[in-house]
Amino acid sequence: MTSLIDTRLDDFGRMSDIDATGLFGAAFPSELVHLQNASPTVETTTATPIGRLGKNENETPSTVLYGENFAEVNRTVVSMLAVKWLLADDYSTFTAGQKEDGKLTENSFCRLRDFYINRLPTEEDLHTLLIAMVVDDIGKDPNLAKQLEQHTGESAGADHSQLVFKAAQMGLIPALEIVPATLKDDILGCLQIGSSLNISQVVQGECPPASLTILQHLPGQGRGFTLRAMVTFLDVAGAGGHADTRSCIVMTEPVFQGYIVAMEALDDFANGRISSPRACYDRILESRGRDLQQQNFILPSLTDEVRALLRLLCMGRVTTREQAEPFKQAFSLLSPSIKANLVNGLNVDGTDDGPAIIPYYAPGLLISALKTTADKPDEAVIPVLGAFMRFLARVFDGSKPQPGASGGIVEHDLSFVQDIIKSRGFRDNPQLLDEVVLPWKDPKQHKRSDQ
Repeated sequence: MTSLIDTRLDDFGRMSDIDATGLFGAAFPSELVHLQNASPTVETTTATPIGRLGKNENETPSTVLYGENFAEVNRTVVSMLAVKWLLADDYSTFTAGQKEDGKLTENSFCRLRDFYINRLPTEEDLHTLLIAMVVDDIGKDPNLAKQLEQHTGESAGADHSQLVFKAAQMGLIPALEIVPATLKDDILGCLQIGSSLNISQVVQGECPPASLTILQHLPGQGRGFTLRAMVTFLDVAGAGGHADTRSCIVMTEPVFQGYIVAMEALDDFANGRISSPRACYDRILESRGRDLQQQNFILPSLTDEVRALLRLLCMGRVTTREQAEPFKQAFSLLSPSIKANLVNGLNVDGTDDGPAIIPYYAPGLLISALKTTADKPDEAVIPVLGAFMRFLARVFDGSKPQPGASGGIVEHDLSFVQDIIKSRGFRDNPQLLDEVVLPWKDPKQHKRSDQ
């Protein structure tokens, strides 16, 4: 870590990408080993990722460091390189792999750069951010769970964000043990927020308003949330690193706009300028709705249906009227009972209206489902969306708002259907999803969603 601690802000910005990658490898050996062992996400592909480092300008960060590709190492190192590109005002590298349609504008890049410049006034602030970033996803390594269980004698649980927070509390993360106490507290605050609130899940309509309540109860949450916000932006910037490590291909203009609106709303909520989790959540949804309405997209007339459809549009990362219309059509074609189940489930806050369900991995799976129609006529999207909506209606399983009831969150991990969605069978017949048995239910209770 000495080489990192000795790195000044200006020196870091001027460093070559391959030197910075080597610096990360030397500074965080234990943490990057955890990322080598990390379980793949639902959007990870088996294709060889594109790189631009090394003598032949075709290597990825993980091939530079380890001679082979590791998806989570590539994603995390690209996120960390993004800090360097921002500090160096390197717009061309940051956006190099993005398509012209929807490319991050120079104005938005400057706005994002200012976001970091204002929050990284010293070398210590830079070091704190880099440490927070490299440890954020190491809970995806099953070995960390085993390590924690051996240390505590208790089951570590399955949520990787909760797991890494527990490991940090127990002193099991080497990078955290060598930083000053004040900086460690900031990182612990960031990890604590992440253990309960995934900001990307908010932006993607995946989690309910109850997930936001942690922002009301953390002492000194200001610095913890600030660090959480910085880590989240960079995590998104590097999210495409499993496939293309050359730049921040995911941080396009529509994505940036969605996240900056969410960050501002969450900051207002964390600092008492928005009164409730639902009001904060609705500000984010309403912003998406206004953007679409300005493109002459017409939302449903019923409030609950509007909120439900907007959450679905957020899950599908929809930013244009052309993308939104098939969602609206598929939504309208659902049978009344299925639509009611879907709308009810998507309208539970989980605060004082009963437990809310998080359909974990739904956005990634929905994007995978839509990719199966890439070479098909436009109308082929409708049955795929309909099948996915029917599946979600079953996931919510009759959940509906119950005013006055005790709240809470129930998480259903949907990654078990990723192989089905990526299969040739689903591509040919999306109704296969109707036959999938939900693993948390008794198979005897299974029935088709259209019965």
